[in-house]
Amino acid sequence: MTYRFLFFVAMMVSSIFSEAFTISEAQRRQWLEVADSLKPELHKSVHKPVGTVELTEDPTAFQGVRFISSVSPDSIYRRRISDGESVIFDFGEHLVGSVTIELSNPWMMQDARQRFFVSFAEVPSDLHMPREPFTGSLSRAWLQDFQVDVDYNEKHTIPWRVTGRYMKITPVSPSPYCVSFIKSVEWEATTSAGRSHCRLESNTPEIFRQIAKVSENTLRDCMQTVYEDGPKRDQRLWGGDFYLQALANTVTFQQHSLTKRCLYLLAACADPLTGQINSNLADTPRLQWQSNQFQDYALAFMPTLDDYFDATGDTATVIDLWDIARHQLDATIDGVRWNTVFFDWCPVELNKDAALHCYTMYIIKRAMALASKIGRNNDTSRYAAILKSMRRRGRKSFWDEARGAIVSGSSRQISRTGISWAVLGGLLSEKESKRALRYALYEADVIKCGTPYANHFFVQALIDAGLAKEARNYVEEFWGGMVKHGADTFWEFYIPEDHFFSSYNGYTLLNSYCHAWSCTPVYFIVRYPEIFQNV
Repeated sequence: MTYRFLFFVAMMVSSIFSEAFTISEAQRRQWLEVADSLKPELHKSVHKPVGTVELTEDPTAFQGVRFISSVSPDSIYRRRISDGESVIFDFGEHLVGSVTIELSNPWMMQDARQRFFVSFAEVPSDLHMPREPFTGSLSRAWLQDFQVDVDYNEKHTIPWRVTGRYMKITPVSPSPYCVSFIKSVEWEATTSAGRSHCRLESNTPEIFRQIAKVSENTLRDCMQTVYEDGPKRDQRLWGGDFYLQALANTVTFQQHSLTKRCLYLLAACADPLTGQINSNLADTPRLQWQSNQFQDYALAFMPTLDDYFDATGDTATVIDLWDIARHQLDATIDGVRWNTVFFDWCPVELNKDAALHCYTMYIIKRAMALASKIGRNNDTSRYAAILKSMRRRGRKSFWDEARGAIVSGSSRQISRTGISWAVLGGLLSEKESKRALRYALYEADVIKCGTPYANHFFVQALIDAGLAKEARNYVEEFWGGMVKHGADTFWEFYIPEDHFFSSYNGYTLLNSYCHAWSCTPVYFIVRYPEIFQNV
């Protein structure tokens, strides 16, 4: 899609062209060496089931199903393995790591392998919804169900990293000549997060304490050798998720070396000829990346670098990566084509013209701020004039004075995402921002945010516009809504009106229920104590 924004900018800076930016192999190697030197050791902890559970349908529960407590694990360990007799273990919290099953046959030899069908769940519906026919738009291999054969050594570690809180195990055709028992099940969890530094005031309302804790759990399980977007599915470093994860990290685990590692990895894996940062990469089992560029994710490199500097004061790293960060912005200003623009997934197709225009204004502001901090003002000397022109053109195209809202596209679509970036990018005055945000909150024709990712920026816009009460209520209703539905980590999608929404061709089982871009309410709660703690 060609966004009107690009035509505005082309007219505005027709005589300005970004300098050619290529990445030499020597530069790429140097950046990779820095990233490799920062690869973290994973902290490991062993967890045993705290109980067993059974599924029950409940129309009041999230997605219409919940778990109820069953019997203790000890009683399961004393039960003979029988064909088709399933058990669901509850580990009490969301975990990421490897699972080991140990069997015993105390009275006779094991004359054949013990075969099990094993599946893992983050939420009850993962074990309730039918998996076939598979209609998802991603690989079915992301579903965590496996056939496991426990050989004669009586102990077996599932050879894939798994994610979730619940484990369902079903014996398949056990030997009629051998009496076997499950002796134990253990989950060795991994994270690079370490100890949290988050401390809340004693009078912080309980709901915000719970939200902060679930935020931490989400970030913790997404912090592996990179910031992963979701440990169940994708398991990759994505530029947009990373921006929010690094922000949440500053008020919780403060593992700034992981942030630095991810900055260098994204830089090293950029397109060597164009300098455009790719949207995502994976560092296991080997470093690889998708050659696609999300314009908003590439631009997010700049504020992530700025936040990193504010947290660490590491001038050397920022100067080392300054040129590639600035190039993402200069390429955008000069009208370079990108694969796509993301911003949000929501049930209604989002027109992104206004959002991209105003988001670019926001990135210009962050670039000017960072340049000032590291003494590179000459690199951004032209940005003030560009910003002024973009504000003038943006107000003419996107600001509907009569309605008090931001409109986008030929249909003059109004969305919370467009309004969020109009506020954050400085398109509107403070009075106009309040008016537009109230329109976004209360008018029926507004397209709501579909992901916690987009909702984060909507909350930040409310705070920046001085709508503290509205921001507090929004966090309580949105992220608190997940908590009230039993979330122990925050989800990839949460649409209160549609618990089964999925962007993957409507196949809900592909949804991730520990997802990086939903981890940020702890940032708001810590960063703005006057709003969320001292209520």
